[in-house]
Amino acid sequence: MIKHYHKHGEKLLAQLPKGIFITVKDHSGKTNTMTIAWGHIGVVWSRPVFIAYVRYSRHTYDMLLSAEDFTINVPKEGTLKEALKIAGTQSGRDIDKFKTAGLTLQNSRRVHTPIIKECELQYECKILYTQTQEPALIPDDIKQSHYKNHDTHIMFYGEIVDTYLTEDDN
Repeated sequence: MIKHYHKHGEKLLAQLPKGIFITVKDHSGKTNTMTIAWGHIGVVWSRPVFIAYVRYSRHTYDMLLSAEDFTINVPKEGTLKEALKIAGTQSGRDIDKFKTAGLTLQNSRRVHTPIIKECELQYECKILYTQTQEPALIPDDIKQSHYKNHDTHIMFYGEIVDTYLTEDDN
């Protein structure tokens, strides 16, 4: 287990409801990012993990299925609002989100997927497991508010293999 994977957890959890980026590079070498506002950081199978929720309908879902890893890129509080909006409302099927949002890719330290240079906090994760939500077990009020189109989420469990503040490296 990497030491201090939780060191910046408070920063991650404070930004998560406002939006963070999940970035993935698939087996063909294509890279995409998407804004997420749901996730967990914790321990599963004695390993530090970040669990990301991605809907079936998202282009990122298809890419994650053929990837080995992903990165979680956390903007500094109050920054990158327009980039988060673009990455959360536009599809990587149709546009280059990095170019459109003015984001720069940078090599990660331990995984294939790059990080977003403009973000201050990085989590590098290797995909361990995926799990589908069981719609029959979701309470009706939550189905009504979050799943009117029956487009539930897949949970991607990523073992955190590195985490750091980008500014520490500059």
